[in-house]
Amino acid sequence: MNRYLNLQYGAGTNKILNGVNQKKIEEADEDAALPELKASVPKAISKARNDLKMTQKDLAFKVNERPSVINDYENGTAIPSQPILAKLEKALNVKLRGKDVGKPLKADAPAKK
Repeated sequence: MNRYLNLQYGAGTNKILNGVNQKKIEEADEDAALPELKASVPKAISKARNDLKMTQKDLAFKVNERPSVINDYENGTAIPSQPILAKLEKALNVKLRGKDVGKPLKADAPAKK
């Protein structure tokens, strides 16, 4: 039980958390590559938003994010976040992940009679 508490609440220490030593990660010589947006994603977001006649502020309000987040995604400077991309896909009705970026989302299953 005591070891479990150390693993779960070991913040601010150099304890092994989930099998990874945080200090070793910080001291690693190699720089970790950050994920980047595909070049087509910012264009697809901007085009879909303009087609819906929305401002960045309107879209930010709709997906419950700051306008600066939308600006970063449209400029291609954001580090991609799957939950944010999912909210943007739903709000804009455009695919932003995987293949066919920029194409409309397929309609869900037809309504039952």
